[in-house]
Amino acid sequence: MAHATKQTAINNHPHNHIPIRPMTPHPITFLLLLFLFLHSLATTTSATSNNDGHLPFHRITVLASHNAHANRAAANSFFETLGINQETSIYDQLRTDGVRALLLDIRLDPSASDDILRLVHEPLDYGGFEEEMRKNLVPFLEEEESAVVSLYFETVGDTDTGDDEGIRAAIVGRLKEVFSSLQVHGVPLKELTFKFDDGLWQDHEEWPTMSELREANQRLFVFFDRSEFADSEYGFMHNEQVVQENDWRGIESCDSRFMWQSLNASLPSKANWSRLFVMNHYCCDSGAEIKMCMENNGGVKPNFIALDWVVQNAEARSIANFMNFGGAVGTRQLCSSDNHCATSSCNVELGLCQCRECIEGSEETCDGCESGQFCYAASDGGLNECRSAESLQINMTRQDAVNVTQEGQQTVNEENFYCGETYSQAVGNCSTSALCPNGNSDCPADQVCFGPFECAAELTSQPAEEFLSLPTVLQSAQPTLRTLNSSSPLSTLTPSPSPSSSLNSSIPATDPPVTPVTMYCGESYETAKQTCSDETACPGVPTTMPPTSAPTAEPTKEPTASPVAPTLSPTHRPTRAPFDFSNEYYCGTNYTDAKSRCYFTAPCPGGDPTVCADGETCYNAIRCIPPPTISPTLNPTPTPPTVSPVSSYYAPSEAVSVSGLATIAPFKWEDKSGGRTLVSIYSLQYGLIAALYFIVYL
Repeated sequence: MAHATKQTAINNHPHNHIPIRPMTPHPITFLLLLFLFLHSLATTTSATSNNDGHLPFHRITVLASHNAHANRAAANSFFETLGINQETSIYDQLRTDGVRALLLDIRLDPSASDDILRLVHEPLDYGGFEEEMRKNLVPFLEEEESAVVSLYFETVGDTDTGDDEGIRAAIVGRLKEVFSSLQVHGVPLKELTFKFDDGLWQDHEEWPTMSELREANQRLFVFFDRSEFADSEYGFMHNEQVVQENDWRGIESCDSRFMWQSLNASLPSKANWSRLFVMNHYCCDSGAEIKMCMENNGGVKPNFIALDWVVQNAEARSIANFMNFGGAVGTRQLCSSDNHCATSSCNVELGLCQCRECIEGSEETCDGCESGQFCYAASDGGLNECRSAESLQINMTRQDAVNVTQEGQQTVNEENFYCGETYSQAVGNCSTSALCPNGNSDCPADQVCFGPFECAAELTSQPAEEFLSLPTVLQSAQPTLRTLNSSSPLSTLTPSPSPSSSLNSSIPATDPPVTPVTMYCGESYETAKQTCSDETACPGVPTTMPPTSAPTAEPTKEPTASPVAPTLSPTHRPTRAPFDFSNEYYCGTNYTDAKSRCYFTAPCPGGDPTVCADGETCYNAIRCIPPPTISPTLNPTPTPPTVSPVSSYYAPSEAVSVSGLATIAPFKWEDKSGGRTLVSIYSLQYGLIAALYFIVYL
């Protein structure tokens, strides 16, 4: 972490005990101070909280607040305000800004009256450690019982003192006192810390999942820069045993600070666990820096992205969210050439980034795919596809199935191939999915063909015999949907050459079976599915089938077309309740999903997640902007996407649709100019603080 150069004069004169000598500052000083003060102002942005239970801890990417304690709320003097790295309190960083790791600098000050363990940004003091944790960390952990938070400590003022050992012993002693005394719902912090040697993790070959950590109530990770502080009873870990970190000095080049490119931790009995990656970033355009750091560090993605001014880093928040839930870095973003993509692979025709092709058995990492997956080119010119070895065996084409049959190994039903975005979706929705006996060409643009597999028929409310006389459905332009594979007369589509002897011409016409409404209004299938109700049922669509005609004695040569239903009187669309734009709480599978669909998804006023659908939770601080056109047009004209150059700026929430494919707005993978500018500003800030400190106090 960046610190101003320590001076002997400062070390010998603690600033909170030295009287301030009046001074007459130069006018240029006022201009510099005003510039730095205005630069420190920030605007509120959104928090991120995700359904991450299935992810192991080493696969999580979270935002880390650099010098979280050096914030405006904790600053009690003009100089302390100059030295802040964050705009809001630690509590607000956790609650509002989505921070899940705090980078804290600590120093021993035996002369302090309230707490000898101080939170500092040298040479400035931002309060006692215990009080800041009591006011900020404890209430957050009590309110957010699923939150997993990491504390990353750096110790200052304990080297070259002549009593380094004594100072460190006093620091760790005070830390243990605080972790024993502070309680979350009556449980001491020391009981909430993660303990790698706990019997719960004895048989774990990797870090526990987020769900396992929550179930064990080990929600606090504690890392120290001093090996003397490591203590398994308290869950204190030495960072060099479990973490790799890039150096904050020369941060633009993203070079090693320690344990660079070390893949495994060095914890006792946990040598196979993956080493975590703390990426010192601080500001600003995160995409380019993350891409470079991953390349420099053997492709390892960061677990902690350390930031200044987290309140302003919406782009970093979006990238972290994409890393956790988007499947892989750099896919489905707008592009016009390979160098626009983190995967270095752009489908120019679609204008989207995709995984970089690599076949099964290759030793290289398949950029854009999860571990254990391989990237294959799509046969229909679509985006490259990530597939595991298992899915490759399952995802056979129709020709593959025919070849197997000819070899006499097994018989494959050619109707057991179904379209879907993923294999699990194709299986789960097979009863309504489009059939694809001819392969991917039978599927919609955003789906591929999976199979063969047997699809369990959905239960019906009436016996199949009651539907024998249903009128022939008019031909649809959509792909043919699945029909039941059965030996019953239902599967016979050709007309009967002669009347059935079992039919009795005196049987009267039957009453129509009641058919549930299946047509609803919506701007998309997902919208219609999620908002379906009596109010959104499509006007003019009958909810019951016409009555069947009595059987005739003459053979039926051709299927009888359905009679045209009488024109129904026009039905006015139900008036939608006024949209409450003041609400900032919406349901979603993740923050990006909640924000992009806020106008259509369920609101959750007050942050209540119980109103959300399964697999969703409530996200706050979302300012919802309605789409330009609320009512769908009859004949929408597709507009080809405009691919902007990489240097263009995109809001993190921007998402577009290209050829029916959901996309993610591009992160600025190649643009590092903003970072260079702000690093220069911060260097000026730190230098000015040190200079003014000497002018005032000496």
